[in-house]
Parts: sequence; structure tokens; C-alpha cells
Amino acid sequence: MELISSNRLSMPSRLVAIGDVHGNFDGWARILRFAGLIDETHQWCGGSAYLVMTGDVVGRGGYPKRIYLWLRRLMREARQAGGRVEFLLGNHEAMSMHHIHSYTTVQEYQDFAPQTALDQDALRESLARLPSPEQMAGLNNAAMLDMGRMQEEPLGWLEFRRALAPTGMVGRWLVDRPSLLVVGTTLFVHGGLHPRYCIWELDELNERIRREMLKINPYFELDARSPAMAEDGPHWYRIALKKTPEQLTRELAEVCAAWNIDRMVVGHTPTFLIDPRATGQILSRAGGRLLCIDVGIGQAYGARLAALEILADGSTNAIYQDHVEPL
Repeated sequence: MELISSNRLSMPSRLVAIGDVHGNFDGWARILRFAGLIDETHQWCGGSAYLVMTGDVVGRGGYPKRIYLWLRRLMREARQAGGRVEFLLGNHEAMSMHHIHSYTTVQEYQDFAPQTALDQDALRESLARLPSPEQMAGLNNAAMLDMGRMQEEPLGWLEFRRALAPTGMVGRWLVDRPSLLVVGTTLFVHGGLHPRYCIWELDELNERIRREMLKINPYFELDARSPAMAEDGPHWYRIALKKTPEQLTRELAEVCAAWNIDRMVVGHTPTFLIDPRATGQILSRAGGRLLCIDVGIGQAYGARLAALEILADGSTNAIYQDHVEPL
């Protein structure tokens, strides 16, 4: 497919979008299978289809490391087949990259822990040999913090912290992921796009967020004015909540006109919070201009499985385990 820009792609014949996974590796793999993107051996079989993930692999339990590693492999396999896999930053990625672990569970730490007791012992012994605080003039303060915290945190805490940091194994990959992506005439974003951010072009807004995510500072020391941090910024905005249908329609019309798009696809807000009758369902709002795809895939939300399908003719479907429903 034609690459229009790094953050604006032409529309393939088929696109599948999946919302917040929150570590549910098995559930995510099942979605990929019933959406026809991987086969029984877990290899990409989607051909030229696109897969877009709208963020929040980490947070609230499960196996985020496994999912991140699978994503990187599927990116390679899809590219070789003429398809594409894209991952957008969510607010939980942004927080975890900057040491806010309020939503991180012991299970997630364990997913990053050394695989053997020998490796774990070697790590702790190496930390024990670090200088004491009185001897650490000119040394890395973060290393001393890690040594002290090792006595009170579960196995894997240190590895998780380092891997998700902007300089870490996962963090280096995450900082290169966009926060907003346009495919054809559809905008994908984790939380939503408020009209006030349309003063920037797509690539410029992504770059502003990327520069903030590259900082090593703790989360609450980042620039509160940055779109990466703002309550109505792309990572945090709950666009479908607390608005009348008329307000939502007007706001989406403004965004669509400013960025020359037809619709917006968002995760972040579980659909049961938008409509209690819609538990586990993908929601269409404002005449199809807003599609909400956080159905609660994470175990913490009931492991409800679904994906959104967009076809080249513009039609959209909700894909569930046992049926496909036009939207």
C-alpha cells in the first residue's frame, strides 16, 4: 500500500482494529485468530490486511512483555506479506515509561522477571555490590534507588521499570510509536482528539508528544502543558463521555473538517461506561463518525473479546467470537 506519510497511510482492502488489551495475551491471540489475522501456529495469515492497536497493552494485569514481543514479530511478518501492524501509545504506556506503576500488578512484574532462580540471584548480588549512598558521589542515583527498592518490591519490578523506560528494551520501541494515525479517512487515537489540538498537523502533534515521551523525568515532572499530559490530550481524553449527542456531533464535525477525515476510532474508555447496556460491545456514535472499541478485553474488565473491521468501501463491522455485526 502507498505510504502517504509516516502517520498517514492509504486505506488497504481490509483493516482490523483492537482496543485496550491490558495484558490479556490469550484473549488477544483469540481475537487475532477469529479476525483471520493469525493461523493456528500463531503466524500472520492476514495477507495485505492492516492491524491497528489503539494502546494500553500494559496495566491491570496479564502478560504485557509477551504481547509487545509478539507485536514486533507480527509487524515483520505482516510487512513481508504486504500488510501492516501499527501500535499507538496509550496512557498506560505513557505512565509506565515514566515510572508510574499504580496500575501495574505482580503478574506483570513477573512477566519481566529473570527466567531462572540463578539469573535472579545473580542480579541481586550485582546490585548488592553497588556503593552505599555515602560512597556514591557522581554515581547514578537511579541505580541506588533500584538497590534499595529491591528489598521491598517483587521480582521483576526492576526489570519492568528498566524495560519500559524510554531507554529500555520496550521503551525504545514505544517512543517511536505514534499517538495518532490516519489510515485512509479514519483517525485512530487512544483517548480521542479534542478540536483544540487540530491547530497542529498530524505529524507535528505526534512529534510534540514523542519529544515529551523521550524525557527520562518521572511522569508528574513532565510538561503539564504538553498534549502528552493534558486531561483532554490524545492519551487521556474520554471523548464519548459527558456530552449530549448534539455536542458530540458538533465536536466530531469540527475535527473531521480540520483534518480531512470521516471518522475517529478510540479505545481508553470501556464501552460499558459509555452505555451500561453495551458491555463487551463496540459502539458507533454520531452517525458512525465515532467508533469506540475498548470492549474490556483485559481480565480486569471481564475478558470480553471483539475487534473492529473497516473495509475499503468504508463499511464497518464488529467482529465477535461467534458472529459479525454491521455497524
